[in-house]
Amino acid sequence: MARIVYLTMVFATILGAFMMVEQGEAFTCGTTLQERTKALCDPFHRGEQQEPSAECCNSLKAFRDTAKTREERIELCRCVQDRSNRNRAGVPAPDARIPKIDALPGKCGLPFIYSADRKFDCNTVN
Repeated sequence: MARIVYLTMVFATILGAFMMVEQGEAFTCGTTLQERTKALCDPFHRGEQQEPSAECCNSLKAFRDTAKTREERIELCRCVQDRSNRNRAGVPAPDARIPKIDALPGKCGLPFIYSADRKFDCNTVN
């Protein structure tokens, strides 16, 4: 009986640790990975590069992969819309950036999930 209790406790501890890791990896807007992706992809968004760099695409894929559930992908959409529609010094106005931002997934070989345009309804994301 003591062995069953012991094994149950070990299993529960391992399961709890696994669940903590999974929760820690959930999508969050404003992360270091998001900032890295923005920095690596800005030359493409600004029109300084005709194609995004491999580093930009790899970072974009890693960033998007953090949004595992539908709810997280909706939050990712809202996050990208919020960040993309801000005016920033030295960067083209949002209306000029949005087409480049929306073209990025296709140029990186990733499926289109959302638009950075505020007119796009993030609640339609699957």
